[in-house]
This record gives sequence, C-alpha cells and structure tokens, in this order.
Amino acid sequence: MAMEMGKRSWWWSWLLMAAVAAGSIGPAGCDDDGPVFVTSLQPVYTQLDLEADSRLNGMWSDKEGDVTFSFEQGTEKGKQNEYKLVVKEKNSEQDLSGEFEARLVRLESTYFLDIYPQSNEKGSEFYRLHFARAHTFARLEIHEDSLQLQFLSASWLKARMDEKSVDTPCVKVDGVLLLTGTTEEVQELLSFHANDDEAFIDPMVLEKQRVVEEAQ
Repeated sequence: MAMEMGKRSWWWSWLLMAAVAAGSIGPAGCDDDGPVFVTSLQPVYTQLDLEADSRLNGMWSDKEGDVTFSFEQGTEKGKQNEYKLVVKEKNSEQDLSGEFEARLVRLESTYFLDIYPQSNEKGSEFYRLHFARAHTFARLEIHEDSLQLQFLSASWLKARMDEKSVDTPCVKVDGVLLLTGTTEEVQELLSFHANDDEAFIDPMVLEKQRVVEEAQ
C-alpha cells in the first residue's frame, strides 16, 4: 500500500511542479535533492520541429486506472500540431485534474512530448504575476495501444553538471531544476543524449482506452 501511495504521489507531483514554479527565479545551485524530472523555461521545439500523429488522440491510462491522459488534437488552421492534454488522477481523498498544452516534437529520429500548463486563472492579477509556467518534456514512443513516456532525469543532469560534462544553463526554483537556456541549447542537450537511457527516468506506460458505444 505504501508503494502504491508513493507511486500516485509521484504521478501527480511532477505535473503540479510543472504547472507552476512559485516565487521569483534567481540563480541557484543545482546540487540539492529535488523532484526526479527537469523543467525548462523555453520550449524544446520550434515550429519546424512539430509533427502530428492521430494515434495520440484519445484517452490513455495506467494499468490501475488511477491516472488518465486525454489528448485532443487542434483542428483550427495553424493549430493542427497542438494538442489539448487533460490529466486526471484518482486517489482516496479527491480527484485531481490539470489542463496542459502538448506538442509532438521530432529531434532527428527521436520523438519528444513538450508539455506546458494552461494559465492559472485563480487569484488576483498581482498574485498571478508571482507564478511562472514551465515546460516539461519526455522521450516518447507511440504504439497503437500504448504510450511510453520517459522524462529527463534531474539526478542524471545534476551528476553531469557536477562532472562538467554538461553546461546547459540551469537554476533551481522551489527545488525543481529549471533549464534557462535557449530552445536551441535545450534541443542540443536532448539530441545528444536521446539514446542514453540513463538520462531518462523509468518509463511511464499508458494504455489506450477504447470507447464503448452504448447500445441503441
């Protein structure tokens, strides 16, 4: 039971951290323990890197059915490479949900998913000014009946920075590693290590949920 609760907390914690990075963003070391994933101030894509895949549309969930990802591809002109992503989690106390913008990105032969939270409409305008949204990204494999997502590992990035093998600009915001480099610098980091399994956390596997039509 403790393992299951820990797992559910992990599923949702990375989304909450990605949704808002509270407080002002200032220089900080990247040497403390924190969340397992990495965020970025800039997206991992340019418009030329975006692709669309109809297989992504629909609802996906983990085996237990505790977490669901629902993708809806844009239909407006110029929006066909954008997806609305709704993530929901069930737990013993309440159901949680969040809305994100998602984009399918191809860097050379590897696909990534860039996830960006929708604006926070709660609170006064002055209050909202104290929050900054950030991108998260995952190496992505799309199959007919399953998705595999692997997010960039914070512990891996910290270790590479400590040994001076990676020098991508980075700050720490509320314990979350935030890449502050340009899109090109983030792409270079991901492209160079795209095939390094140690650079990514354990895969999140989601299975396609089939819509059952009601009998007429």
